[in-house]
Amino acid sequence: MLSFFEVPRGVLEKLDYYRSRFFWQGDEHKKKYRLAKWDILCQPKEQGRLGIQNIDLQNKCLLSKWLFKLINEDGLWQNLLRQKYLKNHTLSKVSSKPGDSHFWSGLMKVKDTFLNLGSFLLKDGKQIRFWEDKWLGNQSFMVQYPSLYNIVRKKSDTVAHVFDRVPLNISFRRVLVGANLVLWHSLVARIVHVRLCEEKDIFRWNVTVSGQFSVQSMYRALLNNANVFYYKPLWKLRVPLKIKIFMWYLIKGVVLTKDNLVKRNWQGNIKCGFCDSNETIQHLFINCHFAYYIWRLIACCFGLRPPRSIRHIFGSWLIRVDSKTKNLIITGVAAIC
Repeated sequence: MLSFFEVPRGVLEKLDYYRSRFFWQGDEHKKKYRLAKWDILCQPKEQGRLGIQNIDLQNKCLLSKWLFKLINEDGLWQNLLRQKYLKNHTLSKVSSKPGDSHFWSGLMKVKDTFLNLGSFLLKDGKQIRFWEDKWLGNQSFMVQYPSLYNIVRKKSDTVAHVFDRVPLNISFRRVLVGANLVLWHSLVARIVHVRLCEEKDIFRWNVTVSGQFSVQSMYRALLNNANVFYYKPLWKLRVPLKIKIFMWYLIKGVVLTKDNLVKRNWQGNIKCGFCDSNETIQHLFINCHFAYYIWRLIACCFGLRPPRSIRHIFGSWLIRVDSKTKNLIITGVAAIC
């Protein structure tokens, strides 16, 4: 169903509610603490998250697959959609209307996002909007020449219509003078050598090297690409998945030590169970004399200095150690923690 229809917002929220509840609680009825926001968990491991599937984005990507095939391929279902919904218009010109099928309405809602991640390879120019589509350069002429776009009369004309006569079939609402005239001459100089042919325009997917659309490439492109601390070898360790997830919580600083419990209105003694210091992640796993003794043993065995913090463990602590020994040490650290 995700491949054919847009999933309603209410259904998505309900699905994420039950997925989140199962992740944190399993099949238990007792409510447990949520240690991180669900949208953070749904971002990929390459960005320092847990890589749980985002159903909303996956739905958009699966629908976009039909748009790519509609533009670049010919077949029975493509011809039916073109006759019913496109008629003499390009895909980029049409929009959702009352009475459209649920399938087509879903395609129209993801259309702009899909088109922004690709560009057109010019052939006959009948499917490409001269100003609003990307077909010459990495941006549309609408973005490259905004002052010209603001005063052009017909903003949605196709490339074929513009090149239908000489001079170019473009008119403006006012006479071009000064900077606008310079921009127009620059634009004309760029397209003077453009030639149309009889073949059909091709939509190229810019996210992949091959130019072919894939659901996975769009899914990754739509996710937030913020720079975050990420320790890649963590997910390659040969330890149970729940241990990897616990180490991820440790890196994020959300393990339920007593100081984090206090932030959640917990009432209790905040002292460490091994000494008289307040219990924090830094203290419990690094500074406590029991923890420090273990780190000293590891450091002596491998000729290292004890780590200064959790970030130091997964950061520069083992930078001079070969990969095999590094994995061995981190696996041991995971077992100790």
